[in-house]
Amino acid sequence: MQPDSAIDGWREWGAGPGSRPVILETLGGGRSNRSFLLDSDGFKMVLRLNGEDALLPGSSRTSEIKIWKAASQQGIAPPLLHVDEHTRYLVSAYVESALPPQPQLDNTFIDQALSLLNRCHQLDIEAPRIDYSDHIKQYWEIIEDRDHTTNPDLQQQRQPMQGLLEDILNSDTPTGLCHHDPVIANFVGNTNRLYLIDWEYAAHGLQVMDYAALGTEWGLDDATILSRTGLDPELLTNAKALYNYLCRLWERATSRR
Repeated sequence: MQPDSAIDGWREWGAGPGSRPVILETLGGGRSNRSFLLDSDGFKMVLRLNGEDALLPGSSRTSEIKIWKAASQQGIAPPLLHVDEHTRYLVSAYVESALPPQPQLDNTFIDQALSLLNRCHQLDIEAPRIDYSDHIKQYWEIIEDRDHTTNPDLQQQRQPMQGLLEDILNSDTPTGLCHHDPVIANFVGNTNRLYLIDWEYAAHGLQVMDYAALGTEWGLDDATILSRTGLDPELLTNAKALYNYLCRLWERATSRR
């Protein structure tokens, strides 16, 4: 789908745009979705064209939208203005972002990011439950179907990582609604207010995996995470190892070669 085709339906987008929106720029996005900054008489919006292969196994655009709306009602995510009936695209309110080049060095941003994840974990909403084992299995099926010369180092991690996952699952670590993708690019706002965007990986899961992802993606040392969350140090170490393994599988499964 092209952005102009989505914009053609702007009159259905509620009270936001007063005239046909124009594209100001292409925004950074993942490998599957494409996002654009729109303007309508000074009112700015974000148009996201949804990719077909960006979701977790067992999830859906319907569940993502439901979660996003619930997060928006709690001030965790920007408001959704419109969702195409076929979920090919969505339109959300634009939040101007003023994050510094290295927000991981600013305690204000760190505290806000951790607070947003904690509030996300407290959301009481029906949502898919992620089966991490099945998630890993599906990645391997994609990799092995396409590439019979799998990286030996990655292959050697397969059994140890499965054992590590079982240890984490058996550790009685808290579960809740997790964002699962707290990379810096998915936080928008400023020192006064941050929001989380892009909820396509959100599902009920292990809360520690969000903190492991945040620590890894933001380059935070374990002491910073532990002092603010009270997590068990070994649990965080194991979750970060599992997260890095999942990232390597994702990279291999989604590579274009």
